[in-house]
Amino acid sequence: MDDRNDQKNILIPATYRLLIVTLLSSIIYTVLFNVYSTPFTIHAFQPGIIFFLHFTLLIYLYKNPIRRVHRVINAYGAVILFTTVPNTLYFTISAWQGDWRFVDTFPPFSGMIILTTTLMMLMLPEKYNKLAVITWILNAFPVLLFLLTHQEELQTPRGYDLLFLFGPASLLILLIVPYQRGINSHMHKIVFDLQHSQQAAERDFLTDVYNRRGLEGWLNNVNPSTKACVLLMDIDHFKAVNDRFGHSIGDRVLIEFASRLRTVYQGKYGLARWGGEEFLIVILNPKANKTKVLAELFRSAINRLPYKDVGKVTASIGVSSINEIKHFSTMVEEADKAVYFGKDNGRDQVALYRDTLEKPQNNVD
Repeated sequence: MDDRNDQKNILIPATYRLLIVTLLSSIIYTVLFNVYSTPFTIHAFQPGIIFFLHFTLLIYLYKNPIRRVHRVINAYGAVILFTTVPNTLYFTISAWQGDWRFVDTFPPFSGMIILTTTLMMLMLPEKYNKLAVITWILNAFPVLLFLLTHQEELQTPRGYDLLFLFGPASLLILLIVPYQRGINSHMHKIVFDLQHSQQAAERDFLTDVYNRRGLEGWLNNVNPSTKACVLLMDIDHFKAVNDRFGHSIGDRVLIEFASRLRTVYQGKYGLARWGGEEFLIVILNPKANKTKVLAELFRSAINRLPYKDVGKVTASIGVSSINEIKHFSTMVEEADKAVYFGKDNGRDQVALYRDTLEKPQNNVD
């Protein structure tokens, strides 16, 4: 499990929801500002402009969410910042200068500011909190400062409404920051535990290569039409090793055996402990005339040097024919038959299914 992908799997749906909620809110505000018009023409168009910008971001995200999600979030924050803050500053500064009564002219979009800021902090990763907090401060502080210094406007229904909206909401923002940090910390721990559990479920506990389940997961990430071949390896006389030296020494042999297998091939492959003393390797895109040479390299790596406490260890290797990965089970059967052929004919050798066990009619020109 890739941590980066996990974050994006969480971040992308959250960003979609954030954009959709903002779009719906923009529609509602557009309708309300047109039904209940204000003296300022911009109010009839501003929610529609915000809707258009966020709809553009939604389409942009949809075309390539993996690569574009962070850009979209940054753009979303910029849109909120540059469409709300100038509006708030315009009305508060003009009210300070005596151009109008603030409580009579300030547009009723404080709910929109609270909604978008809170959603950004709740739904997006912690690193975006600063953008949300800055947006909130630049909107809330001028309003609260004006009201607290103009008691005649504060002591009106609209003044009290703005005070109770921005005041408690500011406390809410302050509470969300540590809360989200705790949530993020908890989520990271859960992701880490899930990764560890999945790895444990997919790896052989002794040799740390894939088990059957892990190899199946690896195969699921390979295009089914990819060409491949299977090498099945069975340690020769492994029961005798256990009987003579004990199971702890036998386990060490398995660990070293798996370690040697990892060092042979540099191309794309999957390695699994198939069961007991059997190991299976899936080679992707092998060259048809090189499979036996490759298998011999594995055999040489296995038996070239003695094993500690045991001495020489050999293995019989069965090689399947080359086929598409979707026919994996067929390739395993072929490699298994080739292994038994090799064991029946002296062990410590490579047996190719196509050379020794294919039905005669398959070789007829």
